[in-house]
Amino acid sequence: MKSLKMFLCSIILLCSIQYLLGQSRWTNVYFPYEDTWGEYFIESYDKGYLLTGKHGHNYVHYLWLIKTDINGEILWEKTFGEPNSFFGLYFLDENDKGEIYLSGSTSYYDPYRDPIIMKLNACGEKIWCRVFNIPNHYDYAHSIVATDDGGCAVILRYTGVAPPQTDRICLAKFDSDGNLQWKQCYNSLDTNLINEDSRSLLITQDKGFLITAGCDYLDTLVTNKYWIKPYIIKTDSLGNFQWETVVHSNDSSNVGGDAWTTTINPSGQFYYTSISHYYHDPTINKPALVKLDLNGNVIAIYNIISGYENGGLAYAQFINDSIMAADCGWGNSMDEVIDYATLIDTLGNLVDTTQLIQDIYGSKLCIGYDQKLVYMYNTYQNDQFDVYLRKLNYNLEDDTIYTIPFTYDSLCPYQIVSDTIVQDDCGLIVGIEEPGSGEAGKQGSREAGKRGILEVWPNPARDQLHGRLSMDSLSASWRNGRFNRDLSLVIYDIFGREIQKIKIPDGQNEVQINVEGFPQGIYLAVVKDENQYVGSAKFVVAR
Repeated sequence: MKSLKMFLCSIILLCSIQYLLGQSRWTNVYFPYEDTWGEYFIESYDKGYLLTGKHGHNYVHYLWLIKTDINGEILWEKTFGEPNSFFGLYFLDENDKGEIYLSGSTSYYDPYRDPIIMKLNACGEKIWCRVFNIPNHYDYAHSIVATDDGGCAVILRYTGVAPPQTDRICLAKFDSDGNLQWKQCYNSLDTNLINEDSRSLLITQDKGFLITAGCDYLDTLVTNKYWIKPYIIKTDSLGNFQWETVVHSNDSSNVGGDAWTTTINPSGQFYYTSISHYYHDPTINKPALVKLDLNGNVIAIYNIISGYENGGLAYAQFINDSIMAADCGWGNSMDEVIDYATLIDTLGNLVDTTQLIQDIYGSKLCIGYDQKLVYMYNTYQNDQFDVYLRKLNYNLEDDTIYTIPFTYDSLCPYQIVSDTIVQDDCGLIVGIEEPGSGEAGKQGSREAGKRGILEVWPNPARDQLHGRLSMDSLSASWRNGRFNRDLSLVIYDIFGREIQKIKIPDGQNEVQINVEGFPQGIYLAVVKDENQYVGSAKFVVAR
């Protein structure tokens, strides 16, 4: 009898412990004894989380990537960088193989920051990295997404050197092996638009890309007066421009806003863009939602909150067909703005809200596999920054931790170690724009490769590329429609490696180039007269 009582007491005690564990609240702070900042995070394939950020006392030289379990407990950590150069990791994404893509900037190859894209395998080991090296110019890689073919697409910001308003928003596509397949820049033909500034990148249902951005737009009633307005760009799967939308572009008044992220509703019929809705006279900023159709036409704009003069909406994501979770902030002044976890419907009505934390410095949102809401935010307390993860359920209550076991990092065949990754041995992409041209060729145009003496087509090419030579009257080598000496045509890949060399005999002005065995990507054809540059053309090999 005594043994039975002891057994029952043990069962009750065990159940009580499990109940208390199950009721533990889901909030985590990382590296609380260091000045720490979180940059971005996503849910991993195994239901854990991947976070990027910085350690304050090592910043700007070192950053970190941490992997947590489903309850936010750290499983492993990777440190990035080395002591003599700047390194910033801003965004990441993961594919179904557990491979991780990271984007940011580095001064490892140039004292000015260059865009860097890095790929890790499922064990957190560096596979390759690429750097767009533009000397003496500040630019960097921004939002990155993993694509279905195993590669990635990444936004490049501020890559234009001269004039300064060009190439502020570009998109680059890499294959799984790090080969640059294409790079496209989006310089609007709308002369009222300047200072484009990208915020986020989304893969659309047709495998194209949607770039959420802001811009300065000219007030047609006031000379040289510009207002911030939401700016959306849509491309196809090859990065070719399809359409652009400037919200409130037809409004000559001071109404505008800044856009942050865009999502698509579950039925795939509409885009919803999170913005800060600006009313500049008087200065009022409201959290708002812009509804667009698939062609970029604005259907409606919904202000989320009234009665406050400052605020914004970011990271709205659908939980179900009719409800979105979001990070939403508002207050009576910029110093009083507080971030809230919010639920809103597709008409912009506020369904529910809860304050995240005071002294907040922005937050980011991820909807988990279980439809729970996970927020990452930074706070400033006791003279240092701290980064938190906080998980809420559908009722915006603090979620409880999972007590059932999960298997993590199953795509890595061995134990993952925490170590340091240096941004060395990166393939440098130094630019293959043709000399004497300030304008990149556009794919699919026969004239795209023309640069003085060489034009190539079709572009993109698959099997055969045709080249034709011509020349202006200034060349001493050109007589009666032909060259009077032998030439060489040399093909280089994106990293400057010689792929093929073709002799062009005296008198011949056309050449056939077999590209059937070329990997998909961008190439440069250079014509040389002995060892001197004569002309060149860029072309794309597509598969």
